[in-house]
Amino acid sequence: MPNPFCHIEICTTDLKKAEEFYSKLFGWQIKSGELPDYAGIDTGKEPGGGLMKVDKVTPGEGVMVYVCVDDVEKTLSAAKELGGEIVKEKTEIPNIGWFGLFSDLDGNTIGVFKGK
Repeated sequence: MPNPFCHIEICTTDLKKAEEFYSKLFGWQIKSGELPDYAGIDTGKEPGGGLMKVDKVTPGEGVMVYVCVDDVEKTLSAAKELGGEIVKEKTEIPNIGWFGLFSDLDGNTIGVFKGK
C-alpha cells in the first residue's frame, strides 16, 4: 500500500505525566531527551509515535497523524492544488528527515514525512 501512516503524535501539557500514563496504560516504551519537549513512543509495532509538549491542548486537535511520502514539497503542493491549505512548509528534523503540515478540506491537519 503506498503512503502508509508512519507516525502518530499525542500533544500534552505535561510530558513526564504523559510518559508515565501511556507507558503504564499500554506498556509502551517511551524515550525522552533526544529532542526538546518531545518523547518518542515505541509501541512494538509500526507506526511509532511521540509525545509533544505544547502550552495548550485544544480538544479534537491533540492527536496528529503523519503519512510517509517520497517528496514532502510535492505532496504539500498537491494538497494545495486539491483545495487544502499548507500549514507548515517542508521543515528539517536534524538527523531524522523532513516534515510538512497541511489542512484538508474539513480543516483537519495532517502531517507528511520523509526520512533521511
